[in-house]
Amino acid sequence: MAFVMATELEPARDGGTASANCLSVKGLNRGRRRVIRLSSGVRRYPIWWFMVPGAVHRRNLLTGVIALAAAGSALAAQDVSPAGTAASPRREYESRGELETQAKAAEGAHRASEAFLLRQRLEKGDFQDGDKIAWSVQASLLAGQLGLPDTLTVRAGRRIELGRMGEVSLEGVLRSELTDRLRDHLAQYVRDPIVRTTPLVRVGVLGFVGRPGFFYSPADRPLSDVLMLAGGPGQDANISGVTVRRGEDVIWSAQDTHTAIADGLSLDRMHLRAGDEIYVPQRRHIQWLGIASFAISLLGIAYALRR
Repeated sequence: MAFVMATELEPARDGGTASANCLSVKGLNRGRRRVIRLSSGVRRYPIWWFMVPGAVHRRNLLTGVIALAAAGSALAAQDVSPAGTAASPRREYESRGELETQAKAAEGAHRASEAFLLRQRLEKGDFQDGDKIAWSVQASLLAGQLGLPDTLTVRAGRRIELGRMGEVSLEGVLRSELTDRLRDHLAQYVRDPIVRTTPLVRVGVLGFVGRPGFFYSPADRPLSDVLMLAGGPGQDANISGVTVRRGEDVIWSAQDTHTAIADGLSLDRMHLRAGDEIYVPQRRHIQWLGIASFAISLLGIAYALRR
C-alpha cells in the first residue's frame, strides 16, 4: 500500500525580550511564517513523501510525476501577470521599503522582538566589522591603477577604505543600497562608473556537517546552499532540527528554519549577520540494546519475587 502524507508547521509562541545584540526567539518567531511568505514572494506548497512498495512502484511513480508537473505549472503561472506579460523579478536583497512595511506590520501585531530586529537593520544597516565585499568597477584597469583590491573588508566603525579615493562609511547602509553608495562615491573621481557588488557574510555552520566551521557566503545565497559550503549534512544529521543562533540565543527555531529552507530564503531575507551560527543537530536514536537489557532485568526481578 502507498502512503501519502503532507505536513504544515505551526507558528511559534510569543514572548521574550530583546537587547541591542541578542534577541529572544519566542517574540521573534511569532508570525514569522506570514512574514516569510510576504518577503520571499513565493507561494509554499506542502512537502510530499511517497512510500512506495515494489508492487505498486510504477503506478505511484506516475502519480508523483503528475503531482510535480502540476505544481510546476502552478509556479509557472505565478510568474506571469494576468495580462500575459512577465512579472518583474524579485530583488536579491530586501529594500528599505520592504523592511519598513514588515516593521510596521510587526508593530501593529505587537510582535515587539521582530519589530526591534527590523528597526535595528533600518537604523544600523546590514554591515558589521569584518564583513567582506566582492566588487568590480567597469574597466578593471582603473581599479588596478588605483591599487584597489577585488575584495573590500569592512573596517572598525563600519567603513571601507578605497585608497586614494578616501573611505566610505557603511553606517545605516543596507545590502540593497551598497552598490548605489559606492557608485555615488566613485562618481566624485570617475565619470559614470559602473559598479557591481556582492556582500559576503561570515556565518558559522556547526554540528553534524561534513566540514564544520565559519564561512564567507554571499548574502543572497539560500540557507540550503550555505549548508553545502560545510560539506552538507552528515549521515546522522537531523535536518528538521536545524536552528540559527546569535550568541547564546536561538533566533530561528527548528520549525522556522525548516520553513525557511523549504521556501529557499537567503541569508539576507533571514536577517542574518556576521557571527550568526547555523547549527545542525544529531538525529536521536532509540537505544534498543539498553531498553532490552532493562526489560530483561525487570523480568528477572519479577521472576525472583514470584519464587
